Amino acid sequence: MRSAPYRPKKSLGQHFLHDGNIARNIVDALDPAERDHVVEIGPGPGVLTALLAARDIRLTAVEVDARAVSVLQERFAKDTTADMHIVNEDVLSVDLQALAEGSSRALRLIGNLPYNITSQILFRMFAQQDSVRDAVFMMQREVAARILAPPGGKEYGILSVVCGTHATVRKCFHVSPNVFVPRPKVWSTVLHFDLENNRLGEIENYSFFRMLVKATFGQRRKTLANSLRQLGRDRGDYPAEAMPYLSLRPEALSLTDFITLSNIMVQHDRRQT
Repeated sequence: MRSAPYRPKKSLGQHFLHDGNIARNIVDALDPAERDHVVEIGPGPGVLTALLAARDIRLTAVEVDARAVSVLQERFAKDTTADMHIVNEDVLSVDLQALAEGSSRALRLIGNLPYNITSQILFRMFAQQDSVRDAVFMMQREVAARILAPPGGKEYGILSVVCGTHATVRKCFHVSPNVFVPRPKVWSTVLHFDLENNRLGEIENYSFFRMLVKATFGQRRKTLANSLRQLGRDRGDYPAEAMPYLSLRPEALSLTDFITLSNIMVQHDRRQT
């Protein structure tokens, strides 16, 4: 598909994939099995959808653009192997837990994510991750680099830590801008998120952990001791085990370090009450 059946909307961040080989590689990265419940985010004209609809799966396509919904309904009205349903809704409003009801297995997500709301979609998925097994998403390469970034560099930040907390993430492959209509100015990357292999069970108080990560990276040029003052804490409020971390900047801490520090502070607070 080198021309779309309707004009892409810039406001929706639409870039339509037209390369069949790339589409097959994306679906193969998810590799849905028989009777899996796959949720496709933003199917557009249906390049990935056509490959998914040919499989013996339960397929839910979530699309906010009513023009795309009409095209999908007409194109896949019949002759599909999949048990297919089309939902005309903003993905940021979709209740994944409700979609998962009646399924014997957790959801498997796939999609070419709009660049402008990629992080919001990921956080929405993480908030409902009890209903999700894994996901394969194509996104802007720079965002993928931030997700995969190791400690110590400027790309390492909140997104790196949060994604690493909720899932094991691996890079599948990069995608040239030449395979989209319209052609974006940047490359894309396909990532696989294994949400069942996560580190949430290591965290004693997730709300505090998130607050700690956000507060420190919100002032990443400062040491932890300085940035955590906004949480109403001074050096005297920390146990001895926390002291080695306080002179560091947040990019120096690994995910394990953040989990350890968070648990130290939570346990200290518990002892003080």
